[in-house]
Amino acid sequence: MGTSSTAAMAQNSYLWSRLQSLPEYSGASGATGVSVYGTLDEGINYIKSDNGPVKTQVMSGGEYSSKLGIYGSEDLGGGLKLEFNLESGFQADTGTQQDTNLFNRASWVGLKSRELGTLRFGNQLAASLPLFVDVFGVVNTNSVFTWVGAAAVQTSKGVGYNSDLGAGATTLLTRVPKSVMYQTPRMAGLSGQFMYASNSTTGTGVPRASNQGGVVSYESYPFYLAASYNQVWSGAVTLTTGATPIYVRNDIPGLAVVYDHGDLVLSTSYMMMVPKLEQDGLARIATLGAILPRGRHTWRMSVVHRDTSGVRNTAGTEVASSALGVMLGYDYDLSKRTSLYARVGTVRNFGASTIVFNSNALPLQSGSANPQLGIETRSLTLGMYHHF
Repeated sequence: MGTSSTAAMAQNSYLWSRLQSLPEYSGASGATGVSVYGTLDEGINYIKSDNGPVKTQVMSGGEYSSKLGIYGSEDLGGGLKLEFNLESGFQADTGTQQDTNLFNRASWVGLKSRELGTLRFGNQLAASLPLFVDVFGVVNTNSVFTWVGAAAVQTSKGVGYNSDLGAGATTLLTRVPKSVMYQTPRMAGLSGQFMYASNSTTGTGVPRASNQGGVVSYESYPFYLAASYNQVWSGAVTLTTGATPIYVRNDIPGLAVVYDHGDLVLSTSYMMMVPKLEQDGLARIATLGAILPRGRHTWRMSVVHRDTSGVRNTAGTEVASSALGVMLGYDYDLSKRTSLYARVGTVRNFGASTIVFNSNALPLQSGSANPQLGIETRSLTLGMYHHF
């Protein structure tokens, strides 16, 4: 991609215009400086699963995660710049943190060079398919990409990522702590990003890495293409009583294509979740998305399908298991920083699938801790957000 194509992407891309609410992309901090930024997002959510009660609740993060962040940079001369980012996600409806870590969304420092690329250390986004492949931004609520794609599966033991695939199955987290990332400069439209994350656990048989992988992308306005491959290790898994714990490697390849002409965004991706344990199953995830901006009005649509092979029921018999998620959205911009939004979505389970949606637990089988099968969950949210 030449300079003219880069300029066209920056000037005409709808997705790029959304990124400019963040100081890292807007240049608000200048060559040297510090910016404080954030988002408040709250709404009313109605949700119901088949055979379950209706739940109406105030919800945080219906379109954007509520967050508070600090981004800083220093011009070191010669085209070299220091950058850092601290970002904390919180629940706007209660004021509590999203988890026990203060800077749970970002805590990294790095160097950026026009000629040499970017090097960062800390808690940062994974080197995988970019978040904008999901037209709802992989937000924790109101994104079927999040719930079906990452497969939040309910079992008798609780909810876990891809837990229906077998022992040690997991997923690639959006943000990876204790990681080092290098990104090449973009040349002829191509760029590569590579990450290695050390394991916080040590001991005999413990893998040195918790995550390693990379993504290669190509930009040529109005197209963006990406191919990623990651390896993620599970926590300790004991297959039988008294056995030595093992750590299961999960291979996660992915492909994505995005068309962004400013007045229309189309997105598609395909990923696999492959735990490398002989008796485990695997999952295939296909996604489609679209955004139609028209002045103050924006319509969104996302469809995510998850299919599996090798999933077994509690009796050890191989069973069919799949899920389909559909999300529709509408935004009305009151200003460049403030919007109203509506979201309506559904997640339908087929066969032995027990994926939850928007943290709403599935009803249980009679006299059992196992969730009912074939359950559909429907959700409706009306909300607003403000960037600052």
